[in-house]
Amino acid sequence: MEAVRVMKRLILFTTSLAAFQTPFNSTVLSFIVPVLGRYFHAPLYMLVYVPVVYLIPLPTLMVLLGRFADIYGRVRIFRIGFTLFIVGSLMGTLSPSIFALIASSLIMGLGSSILSPSSTAIVSQVFPEGERGFALGINAMAVYVGLTSAPFLGGLITQFLSWRAVLLITTLLSIIGLVTSFISMRGIDLTKHGTPIDAAGAASFSIALLSIVIFMILAAAGDWLSYIYLPVISVVSLALFILIERSVKDPMLDLNLFTHNISFMAGNVTALLNYISTYSVPFLFSLYLQAILGYSPFNSGLILVPEPIFMAILSPISGRLSDIYGSREVAALGMGLIGVAFIMLLTLNLRSVVNVVAALSVLGIGFGFFSAPNTNSVMGSVTRDKYGVASGVLGTMRFTGQLLSITLASAILAKYLGKYTALYLFTGVPLTGTVVYGLFTAGLRIMFIIAAVLSFIGAYTSLLRES
Repeated sequence: MEAVRVMKRLILFTTSLAAFQTPFNSTVLSFIVPVLGRYFHAPLYMLVYVPVVYLIPLPTLMVLLGRFADIYGRVRIFRIGFTLFIVGSLMGTLSPSIFALIASSLIMGLGSSILSPSSTAIVSQVFPEGERGFALGINAMAVYVGLTSAPFLGGLITQFLSWRAVLLITTLLSIIGLVTSFISMRGIDLTKHGTPIDAAGAASFSIALLSIVIFMILAAAGDWLSYIYLPVISVVSLALFILIERSVKDPMLDLNLFTHNISFMAGNVTALLNYISTYSVPFLFSLYLQAILGYSPFNSGLILVPEPIFMAILSPISGRLSDIYGSREVAALGMGLIGVAFIMLLTLNLRSVVNVVAALSVLGIGFGFFSAPNTNSVMGSVTRDKYGVASGVLGTMRFTGQLLSITLASAILAKYLGKYTALYLFTGVPLTGTVVYGLFTAGLRIMFIIAAVLSFIGAYTSLLRES
């Protein structure tokens, strides 16, 4: 019995390490873009591909890879994800040019698109219902610590070592994760050999998501009307995907999960709303603190620290609460608190660091109460053989929300600041003065209003359940 308990803890450590890797690297690659520009003497239009190509595989491939994991074995696919991460991060560490770094970022993104859904599915498989919420809470803690600590840790490592050291540490963590998976995950793999792969459905789904992702990226930097054909392609591909899934015997995604399972549908919609409203907050405040108020990256990171601290403390606790009192109610409380945090950001004087820390602390508390219960609700609404697909869908919602959040925030700031001022913001040149401050905070207010509305809608959708 004690040996089983130790193996469970080791599995939880390994999956939490994988859960940390994906958000940490997606965020830190954005954070070190100015450093990369100075090192490689590369233009901005080239630099943005470093974080972008990392993110693209995540929403476009996660459902398909979750299906692969259900068929060929979650542990086997999980180890492939860590292997890709080792190859990609090691290539990045040794990159002689910006082009090599972009290629390495793509490989890491492919690894992330495997690790993210697989870690959730393995935890849901290994831990029974009474323990699952707490275990998912630990995973959620790793996700949000990786997501929001990246600016601070990335700035710290880059300042005192180098940007290559960031990727080298990622390589070492991936090696540790791969090795421990061979120790802890022996004999737990489940396979469904003989189940066909829905290639047509996978292709149409990927095209639909990829088209809208590319549109969001291009439209934020230019005239969106010039790229209007991309959302048209996306809609047509999505319609084709639905037709294919309705007609094939073994679909990539069982649409009945959405049409006949309100808990599954509501949990995924709420996750999408959560990420649209919150993911850009560290990005926006990194710019605000450094480019507008003139704080150093290190001090900016310190100001942003309370948010991940509260996430880390409360995610396991909220996971346990969801096991006792129910997932929906705890997740709704979290979304409500996130909405309150955005109201605080709208009403408080943001020149005061104390006010910023207070609002971000409430945001972190809301995050801590939301993530694990929402994940527990989604995973608990499906049968064991659907865990891979369910976690893949949930991950797709998360990363689609991330792209929407960053794109929306960038577009709003660009509109209020103008192209040339926005360009200077991304080069890290401090911009002071009443006019620039007013324009920037006006853009922030619009984003915070949108985020508050989405958060309160999410509090409602969290409570939806089968009648």
